[in-house]
Amino acid sequence: MANKYPVEIDGTTGEVESIPPAKEKRYRCKLDTLADVKAEMAKVYRESRSELIEPVTGTKLIWMLQSVARVIEGSDLEKRIETLENKR
Repeated sequence: MANKYPVEIDGTTGEVESIPPAKEKRYRCKLDTLADVKAEMAKVYRESRSELIEPVTGTKLIWMLQSVARVIEGSDLEKRIETLENKR
């Protein structure tokens, strides 16, 4: 029997399990500014609070968004410092 999807063999039972194909539709949102990240965090919070997503998933997403926010803050500070140095 031919299977068009890759398979995985369970190390414990030895059974063959199909690996489902990757989802084709990707989630897109704008995360260029801290305001964008803040809006996305609020959305994740509301979805978690409304039980549309699992709280564990919401926690992971918020953690990732906090990381994005730190990168944006660092980048903004770097630009400001460079601007100040160039004015001297």
